[in-house]
Amino acid sequence: MATSLRIRFEGAARTVTGSRHHLFWGERSGLFDCGLFQGPRDEAERINRNFAFEPSQLDAMVVSHAHLDHTGNLPTLVAGGYGGRIHMTPATADLSRFMLADSAFLQEKDVEHVNKHARGRPPRRPLYTPADVEATLERIDTHEYHAPWELWPGATVEYFDAGHILGSAITTYTFEQNGRQFRLAMGGDLGRANRPILQDPEQLQGIDALVLESTYGNRVHQDTAETERQLIEIVERTVQRGGRVLVPSFAVGRAQDFVATLHKLCERGEVCEVPIFVDSPMARSATGVFVRHPELFDAETRHLFEHERGAPFGFARLRYVSSPDESRALNDRREPCIIVAASGMCEGGRILHHLLHGLGNPRNTVLFVGFQAQGTLGRRIKDGVEKVNVFGEPIQVHAEVAALDGFSAHADQNELVAWVTAIKPTPRNIFLVHGELEAAEALAARLKEHLPTQVHIPEKGQEFDLWT
Repeated sequence: MATSLRIRFEGAARTVTGSRHHLFWGERSGLFDCGLFQGPRDEAERINRNFAFEPSQLDAMVVSHAHLDHTGNLPTLVAGGYGGRIHMTPATADLSRFMLADSAFLQEKDVEHVNKHARGRPPRRPLYTPADVEATLERIDTHEYHAPWELWPGATVEYFDAGHILGSAITTYTFEQNGRQFRLAMGGDLGRANRPILQDPEQLQGIDALVLESTYGNRVHQDTAETERQLIEIVERTVQRGGRVLVPSFAVGRAQDFVATLHKLCERGEVCEVPIFVDSPMARSATGVFVRHPELFDAETRHLFEHERGAPFGFARLRYVSSPDESRALNDRREPCIIVAASGMCEGGRILHHLLHGLGNPRNTVLFVGFQAQGTLGRRIKDGVEKVNVFGEPIQVHAEVAALDGFSAHADQNELVAWVTAIKPTPRNIFLVHGELEAAEALAARLKEHLPTQVHIPEKGQEFDLWT
């Protein structure tokens, strides 16, 4: 009797965050990614705390990369009874060790703050604790790129470089039975060619079904030269006003890319003399992981790193801020500067303190260099609202607000279409996830123009038969 293969989409379906995809191979089942949903507090609490299955019934857990919208709910899964192994690349494991610990710490601090101002509402509790994180880390198994391993009898998994962040992977599942084979590719987050630091995404072939992100399915990024030109202009006009440039940034990947670009512009003398502060302990820790994995750099970055004393991760004008006192002292500075701080969507981290002190000052600029999901503070600021709440305090937005999509580590519409059309033969089915509906629909239309394939935009909870 033939074994059936099915997939159920339980997260990042018609939205960007909270990736969670459930595979069924006969009587076996496994999850691909287990990320945090980011959005309004009550909605995020409900989605992140509840699974559509019993965690103890899962047989395997495979992870694409270390961003928290793909890994951040792993400790909840383990605390809920998952007892199996968690598979990821070595760099993803190194990043996850401190990212998950930091997530638990920030949740405890956030809950403490909210409960202090609860005013009669029932007390909240964090999704998970540091002990849950430790239990999660003990379950990690690592796999290099191009080193297939058996997940279950008749099912083999292999990682390929996605070029998104350090250690990110495109993941293939190869299923075999009765002399036949079916190959499923889980794209995770697909990176971009010719970006700083990392190698380009690998091109796959021989895929029967593809699960693909659509974050920027309706957008085309600025080219590098235009992005750099606009960055120079933003910095110069902010400095001329005597203000500071506040850059909400993902601590892993985006912070390093942004710093690498500033290093290049400084070396060329194209950015005015202004100090640069990376105010994120997580970004500092992440940079340490980058330094330990030069084998994942592109040729240009590896040459810089080996011949210019660790550039582009450290240079004269750059300073990494560690202690809370140092962070608070930045708000007392009177001179112009650039401050890069997490979190990238302004949902937590030290960027909130800088926004609290800086949003109301028309001399300052808030510069977004990454995607802002619906419902996040970053999205509201980027969309131009006049007043926002930061730590429960209403703040009038008088600072300039700017955005540069050219720093994105996500492939845009043209890049996604080019990558998919290069797959030979064309996958019979493509499932678009990790994108808002408008973006997914635009990408689906482009793919249908170019390819004789079925393109699906699954709803949350929707299940598909893939192969028997």
